[in-house]
Amino acid sequence: MPGITEEWKLKLTENKLKYYIGIDGFDRKMKSCSSGERVQSLPFLVGGTEFHILIYPNGCDEKRRGYISVVLMNNSDWKVKVEIEFEVGKRKASATHDIKSQMGRGWRKLYAHADLGKDEDAMDAAGMLSVSATISLLWGEVTEARIKSEISLKECKTEVEGLRSEVGDLKKKIEAREANLESKLTRSIDQSVDKSLTAKFKALEVSLKTFLPGPECPICFEEMKPPTRIIQCRSGHLVCQACREKPQVVICPTCKQEFIGRAIGME
Repeated sequence: MPGITEEWKLKLTENKLKYYIGIDGFDRKMKSCSSGERVQSLPFLVGGTEFHILIYPNGCDEKRRGYISVVLMNNSDWKVKVEIEFEVGKRKASATHDIKSQMGRGWRKLYAHADLGKDEDAMDAAGMLSVSATISLLWGEVTEARIKSEISLKECKTEVEGLRSEVGDLKKKIEAREANLESKLTRSIDQSVDKSLTAKFKALEVSLKTFLPGPECPICFEEMKPPTRIIQCRSGHLVCQACREKPQVVICPTCKQEFIGRAIGME
């Protein structure tokens, strides 16, 4: 809210709450604000009843000018009985009040400006005022509006729990689907890589067979490329099968040793 820089709440029990407010530049607000000008907290719930706090830096009316006024407002449509304790620095004020619907109760002269400057716990050197309020809901009037409100609140809680459950289930489904998609994508990539590598190896094999020169027959001086059959001697020298089958070729022309069979590995 305008003028309030910090707000906290601490739930003590189902029907008891402590609310903290820090108001920045309160030392300036005490001088600049007119009587009746206020700073308002955000709304909060105590035992299913909505309240908010009003703080008047320069009094709630002209008669209270020069004082800090604080009021607890009942925002609900039913009457309540509450126990309130306001605390500003070393100053405490507590009371039990019946508060009608859309009405408020509090202290019109909680703290005089003249006394506030002497309380180091109330306002820090930067001019921030710290206010706390402890509210205990003792009872609330049973009205049709309250019953409807409580039923609506229960329905909202049930709906919220249902939505939480649905969100949890949806989150699990999304995570499972993401895992499934990731697995499929990984397999697809692996298969694509395998196919690509296989194709590249085949292309390389063809390239090697096409561009690498084959051994040359020392008799006919022809390159022995596939599907030429190649014969080798004991020393590993090679000749083509066509030349080996010539009657005059009985030994290796290179080392004069006999032939021992095909060089299948070279083919």
